[in-house]
Amino acid sequence: MSLSHSRRCIDLAVRGARHNAHPWQRRPLLAGLVLQTHRCYASKAKGRAGKQEAEDTRDVDAIMRDYEVLRMMAHKLPIDPWAQPVPTMDLHIPSLRSRKKDATLMDHLSATGQTLRNCAASNDVLNARYSLRRMAKDKGFPDTKVRSGWSWRIFTTQSTSNSAWIASLRNIALDTYKRVNQALADRDEKVIKQLAVADMQSHYIQLVRSQDASRISVWKFHGERSPCRVEVPGNGSRLLVQALVRFDTLQSLEVYSKRGTLLRGQNEPKPVVEYLVLQKRMWYDTPWTIRDRLYEGVDTEYESITA
Repeated sequence: MSLSHSRRCIDLAVRGARHNAHPWQRRPLLAGLVLQTHRCYASKAKGRAGKQEAEDTRDVDAIMRDYEVLRMMAHKLPIDPWAQPVPTMDLHIPSLRSRKKDATLMDHLSATGQTLRNCAASNDVLNARYSLRRMAKDKGFPDTKVRSGWSWRIFTTQSTSNSAWIASLRNIALDTYKRVNQALADRDEKVIKQLAVADMQSHYIQLVRSQDASRISVWKFHGERSPCRVEVPGNGSRLLVQALVRFDTLQSLEVYSKRGTLLRGQNEPKPVVEYLVLQKRMWYDTPWTIRDRLYEGVDTEYESITA
């Protein structure tokens, strides 16, 4: 899961510059709108101190000017400058060994290294833990009340307990998952457009339109084999949240003719495991949407984004 928590885009710019030391981390393109390069000089010459302060001041002034321009755009133009398409962030399915069919030793070492790097980033108190706390305080999780600024619940990102801060998000994720699958069976493009975005929306709509209109599909959700769980988080911005959620469910699908004749069906519910990326723009009163799907054994590549 990649979490993001900033109430001001200026905060996003400052935190984004701090994370440039980690090349495997990927931030939304949104950060590029306000991100400025912060220069840092190490010199024994005292004469450069004044020049450095002046340059730093100009950098801060430039950030503030960009921020004001964006605020004006949001009020004056009939568009939302923050609503540009955002790619999937640096999410991956954690595993200590490669899931490839013919995995080599290097594939296993690469999978282990990627998981350890992600865990190292998620254990950074000023990163994922602090992000989780800020998101809860900023009402990033529905029906979550924060009594203490530093609670033990900041370490329960992957918890399946109903008392964890992430519990409400897990419930929303499962409900979204069931509604999308039901919409696929009902060929309901309206619901799909509400609950899926980007490539996943196109994929689902293509599935709907490829179905035979003379057939009636009946999809059933038979329960969870194990509770849906948010995978290890990375970092991100309060403005945009992406969560990698693992679904382990039992499902069945039956296809009938319009006369009610069973054409194809399953005697027993089938176990289905899926890793889906859920996304939400936190400043909109809109539902969580399905952004992407990840697969075990398939490497993901991300382009490094720098200031």
